[in-house]
Amino acid sequence: MSVMNDPEMRELFSTELAERSARLVEAAQLARSGTATDGDLDLLRREAHTIKGTGRMMGFSAIGDAGLAVEQAMPRIDDPRVADAVERVGEVLPAAVHADPAAGTPELSAALAALTAAVEGQPEPDPPSSAPASPEDDHHFFPMGAPGFPEGLIPGTDSNDLGGLLSTLDSWAFGETVRVNAASLFRLINAICSLRVDTEVLETLVLAATNGEAADPDLMSRLRAEVVRAGRDAGDVQQQAIELASAPVSEITSTFSQLLRYLGRKTNKELRFELVGDELVGDRQILERMADPLRQLLVNAVHHGLETPEERLAAGKPRTGLVALRVRLKESTLEFVVEDDGRGIDWTAVHRVGVERGLIRPGDSLDPDRLRSLLFTEGFGTAGSSDLVAGDGSGLASVAEAVESLYGTLTFETNPGRGTRVVLTVPVSRALQDVILIRSAGQQWGIPEIAVLDRLRIADISPDGSVPRTLPWQGGDIPVYSFAEVAGLTGADPPSSILVVSSPGGPVGFAFDRVIGARQIAVRELGPLLSSVPHLTGAALLGGGDFVLLVDPARLAERAVRRDVENAIGDGHRHRVLVVDDSQGVRQVVGSALGSAGFEVSLAAGATEALGYLDRGEVDAIVLDYVLPEMDGATLVRTVRSRGITAPIVVLSGLATPRDQALALEAGADLYFGKDDVRKGALAEALRRLIGSRASVG
Repeated sequence: MSVMNDPEMRELFSTELAERSARLVEAAQLARSGTATDGDLDLLRREAHTIKGTGRMMGFSAIGDAGLAVEQAMPRIDDPRVADAVERVGEVLPAAVHADPAAGTPELSAALAALTAAVEGQPEPDPPSSAPASPEDDHHFFPMGAPGFPEGLIPGTDSNDLGGLLSTLDSWAFGETVRVNAASLFRLINAICSLRVDTEVLETLVLAATNGEAADPDLMSRLRAEVVRAGRDAGDVQQQAIELASAPVSEITSTFSQLLRYLGRKTNKELRFELVGDELVGDRQILERMADPLRQLLVNAVHHGLETPEERLAAGKPRTGLVALRVRLKESTLEFVVEDDGRGIDWTAVHRVGVERGLIRPGDSLDPDRLRSLLFTEGFGTAGSSDLVAGDGSGLASVAEAVESLYGTLTFETNPGRGTRVVLTVPVSRALQDVILIRSAGQQWGIPEIAVLDRLRIADISPDGSVPRTLPWQGGDIPVYSFAEVAGLTGADPPSSILVVSSPGGPVGFAFDRVIGARQIAVRELGPLLSSVPHLTGAALLGGGDFVLLVDPARLAERAVRRDVENAIGDGHRHRVLVVDDSQGVRQVVGSALGSAGFEVSLAAGATEALGYLDRGEVDAIVLDYVLPEMDGATLVRTVRSRGITAPIVVLSGLATPRDQALALEAGADLYFGKDDVRKGALAEALRRLIGSRASVG
């Protein structure tokens, strides 16, 4: 029986296609409205790519072609007409599972023709004739006269009794279900979470202000009570909003039992699947992003982990192997544990493939701790080929990437002959994150608390206060790096603390100025501005105008290792750039982007601080905001040039007029960038070009 004709596998494919198509539709709607983030577009691209691959693998060439068409349309997705056509393809895709595999449905053919025309800028083809849709078929329309709510007064209530009326409304309205746009819902949740943070700050300030002796005690008591009540109400609204976007884990695991039965038959292995904790509830966005990684791990457990019945009997094991998925709720995190009682990881095979791919040398150690990082290399696998059973060959790399995108962690342990256990830990909510706030390079940063394994004082481990290169920790030595140096920033106070954080390659220590404390924050994505800084994942307002960038410690650890290699190969020289901006957020974002690009960055909050820094040392380039509190950008550029400083100057601004730009260039600036124009690598590339030009002239 072919895969396409296998009823169980076809049902699985149908279910997953419906889920992926729904995400296509949602992302296309965001693209059409101009509100799609980089993450939304990446999701759209990934779903199209997966639909293309799985459709062809299952034998549904029409569905595979549709995925390819959407994938090829991505460069034009900002065109509302193209986005609208992609949305239509997503709407009609699920029905194609029940049609001719090669031809699909007439509706799919028409949608693909419309998409092709939109991409090519051709007139839209005539639509096929169809019956007009009823209002009930359009989820944008909701009937005003809902059942059980007749016109006029509600029976059994007194219109003068507000409490009774509200109670009746509650029982009617809160029992109804309506469809809402997911993007709007998550924006609402983010706004509510930010409001909650602001009320906490307000409460702290009011409590501090009302402790004075001159204040009227009664008035101050009432004010404190009202602020506390407002904070409590904001917390209640926040919780209700988050619950709107929550779903049980079973929504992503409902097909896993069928999948495991199918895999067992195809691999001639006997297995028992245990699923525990799927009744737990989490953020729907989190769960949707966890579906593919969990599926990949289950496939790996069956294909790589479990032995055949004969092999198990020969090893003294039961014929039937165990594969389990256990979900646990731990405070504000969800823990997914995938384990099997199979053969464990074959480190000899890992070593062989690593040598074949040139990742290690033939004589390198077989020590599992040294080989562990190979498992997270893109495309690394020991199966020999990729297929429906073995997966797509992406291995643990794609799983780790998905988990890291959620600020989560991945750990695994394996015992030869006894099995493998992989633990994925992610936040319960995407909108709210528990972070450890630290200070380094004069700025605040947030580290996901979920990734922090330990906190240490340097004074307790280094008598002279110096930062050690390695640190004894839990029976082994781990590397320690300066947070500021890895981020490419200077001007830091002497480090006083070390955070031990998890990464795919094992625990890593980062030294920084001090720990500020733990906070729950509302996370916001920063889109294209951070696309060239993979170790920065978003930002958050702390209330009162304070701003913090969130750091992915796993990505920062990768950057630290790569930086060591680059320094060992080259001369270690890094061009020095001074970033001047009165906005703390802009300083951190631009500084981090340049630091990630290999520059050594110093930060200044205004003209006076910048000029003082230039008096103390040389720089290779200056990046400054045009609108500064002490003087405008043109005046600062002129002042810098009057001191004989010839380093390239790039002016950034989102508010400067064409006249302002001209004045800055006339004063001696080399280049002007609108802040909206700072995209992936553009500013860094411009600085390299300008610095190179100065060097060649000199």
